[in-house]
This record gives sequence, structure tokens and C-alpha cells, in this order.
Amino acid sequence: MGKEAISTNIVVRPTEPYDHQGLYELYQHPAVYRQTLALPSQSLHSWEKRLSAIPSHVHSFVALFDNDDEYRIVGNVALTIETAMRRRHAGSIVIAVSPDNHGQGIGTMLMQTIIDLADNWLGLSRLELQVYTDNTPAIALYEKFGFVSEGTLRHYAYRDGKLCDLYMMARTNTPSDTNE
Repeated sequence: MGKEAISTNIVVRPTEPYDHQGLYELYQHPAVYRQTLALPSQSLHSWEKRLSAIPSHVHSFVALFDNDDEYRIVGNVALTIETAMRRRHAGSIVIAVSPDNHGQGIGTMLMQTIIDLADNWLGLSRLELQVYTDNTPAIALYEKFGFVSEGTLRHYAYRDGKLCDLYMMARTNTPSDTNE
């Protein structure tokens, strides 16, 4: 498998309320929603409502394909900081990239953006995510950024008419990890 090419027409920026149409279209793609825990029946209105009031503990970014004649959302990453007092050092990540844009470095750009925010601005020492065990490209991306599998969640989610397994993956970045 070749090295991914970073597209020069991709811009990553914070999600805005007016991105609801583009995110709705991204997450309506069958290859995208089947990798999430969402149902394919989410409405445009639900996206509009969600983006109109993003909580302060949620940080979301979109990847935009932007050239002279076309502008569209091709990826999204969100980090939700845990709000429980004893878990405020941790955050959960969700990410999606349009299947039409796989292999262009968009997932890498989104992960770099969210990890920079978590490590250098929010001081988080633990990042978590869940991924279906058959999503090999996503697992490779996460491992590239230091995520390791911490276990298998058996029969965790219903997808395509059957129960599927997920990996719980995490990346830790604590002083004890770097000083030993």
C-alpha cells in the first residue's frame, strides 16, 4: 500500500453552525454512517440543531475541499472532553472522512489537528475512541498516532443486521509516560 498524498486543496477549520448541510451529507453516505453508532435516518434538522449549540466541552473541526469551483465538507473530527471531575484529563474522539476522499491524507490532517488541541491547548493526557474491528484503514490511522487497543467490546453494536465487535483504543500522554 502506497503512502497517502496530502491534498493541497484541503483546509481544516473549526465547525460552524452553517456546516450542518455539509455534515449531514457526509454522514448520510452509507460507508460513513455504517462506521458510526448513528442511525442512517438522522435528519438535516437534527444536524442544524446540534451545530447551533455545540457545548463548550466539545471541539469539532471540518475538513473542506476548497478550490475555485467547488467547496464541500470531506471530513469531520470531534473531541468531547469528559465532564466528570475525575475524568477531565480524558477526551473521546470521533472522526469521519468521505469515502470519495480516502487516501488523500484528510484523516491524518484531522487527527493532527485534534491531537494538537488535546496535547498543547487542553492538557488532556488520555484520548479514547472506538472503532469497528473490521475497519482496518481507520485502525492503521489511529495506531500511527499512538493509539493502542485496550480491549474488544464484543457484540457492542448492531450494524447491517448483525451484532459487531468494536475495539476500545486509547492514547495516553502523561508525564510518567515520557519521564521513565
